[in-house]
Amino acid sequence: YPLEDVAAAFTEQAKGHTAGKIVLLPWASRAEALRRALAAALPADVVLTPGSSGYQDATSPDNSSFEQTPAAVVRARTGAEVAQAIQAARAAGGQVMVQATGHGAGVPVGPGVILIDTSALDAVRIDADGRVARVGAGTVWSQVQEQAWPHGLLALSGTSPTVGVSGYTFHGGVGWLARPFGLASGSLRAVDYVDGTGVPRRATADSPDPADREALWAFRGGAPVGVATELTVDLYPVPDLWAGYLLWPGQHLPALAAAWARDLAEAPDALTSTLGLLALPPEGPFPDVLKGTAVVHLSYASVAGEAGLAGLRSALRAVAEPAVDTTGPADAGRLAQIHLDPPGGIPARGMGQWLSAAPADLIVAVATAARIGQPDGLNMIEIRHVASDAPAPDGALTQAPGPFLLHAVAAAGDDAGRARVDDLLKNVQDAAGPGDTGLAAPTFREGQPDDAGAYRPADLERLRAISQRLNPDGTLVFVRGLPR
Repeated sequence: YPLEDVAAAFTEQAKGHTAGKIVLLPWASRAEALRRALAAALPADVVLTPGSSGYQDATSPDNSSFEQTPAAVVRARTGAEVAQAIQAARAAGGQVMVQATGHGAGVPVGPGVILIDTSALDAVRIDADGRVARVGAGTVWSQVQEQAWPHGLLALSGTSPTVGVSGYTFHGGVGWLARPFGLASGSLRAVDYVDGTGVPRRATADSPDPADREALWAFRGGAPVGVATELTVDLYPVPDLWAGYLLWPGQHLPALAAAWARDLAEAPDALTSTLGLLALPPEGPFPDVLKGTAVVHLSYASVAGEAGLAGLRSALRAVAEPAVDTTGPADAGRLAQIHLDPPGGIPARGMGQWLSAAPADLIVAVATAARIGQPDGLNMIEIRHVASDAPAPDGALTQAPGPFLLHAVAAAGDDAGRARVDDLLKNVQDAAGPGDTGLAAPTFREGQPDDAGAYRPADLERLRAISQRLNPDGTLVFVRGLPR
């Protein structure tokens, strides 16, 4: 082992580890071997090493919860370069992780890892007649929607325009069109990907190789089983889109929750809505009376025009006059603004859980447990109404396991903060117990390293079998991937 590894071991001992026991850390030599392997396999401008231009940006994900110090970053421009990077890393005994925006970053990335940055794989091709889009794996949703909207079409994007298409879709994908059209995973037609041995593959429903047919099943809402380079997704007609958000002072939550829960029984399938409690910052484009307080936040979208949301809007406005109401005709850009996501990246820590019911008393209970707007409380809690009768193809998760989704999140930049937030998230989950399906929604587990029980046992075993077939050596490592 190089001298610096021995020095690192003594440093660790000095921090209070067991006296007299020194663990040698071989990562310095491993990292150098990985860099040499990449340099031999790829053009120099694709490989970003510590201290080089672009390395810092590539290792600064949107979710900044954990430090990233990979041996190198490969900013791949083609699927072939992704394959070459995986082959080189595997030959050198390293592991590979993948990242585009890093919204789902939930574990540290150390020097024994090559990080593949897919952000340059961002080409978007719209087939308006066929109502499909071919999308590079590093593309963010705003890029897709901006090109689809002029054709009167939208993809099943999420609430944030800066979230990457791949990770969102591969973990289900719950957005503003969930009720009329279903989860984004159900819109996935094909995935071009590279497996854990560095072999380029294409997953479709009629792929010649059964392993690729199984891979498509896994990519549709299950754990990733390869590094995606391009996705083919369905687009949907939205000729009369209305959307917006309403805000009230937080004390109105019990009455508003009762009205929301009551009116959902009559809500048309064209309407997707979310009710939450949100801690507003002391500054921002909000009325002064709301700044720095906890507010009730209703956000919704209808593909059936004003009529699709008028009933719900009237029911809640009858409870109390909102301080803000932005309801109106919408386009792709307006739709991306109604969730009030923070403008920049934060070290987020969150949870997501599927619910079988969300009566008013449960909504109030989970909001109380979250301590929104109180010292050391969470930043936001919401319940999304996602019940859908839309047809869905076979996949690991292409239909919502429950009609409601509970999501809670807070900023947590260090171990103490994460422990505090985890305690609150546990309290929220306990409060949701009467409606809990027992299944987690992994894409909403910001800053978390696992799926926390997202799959039924039979589906989990099938996912593991697919992963073992396509990633036999464990070269590929995914945030919230499957335990081996």
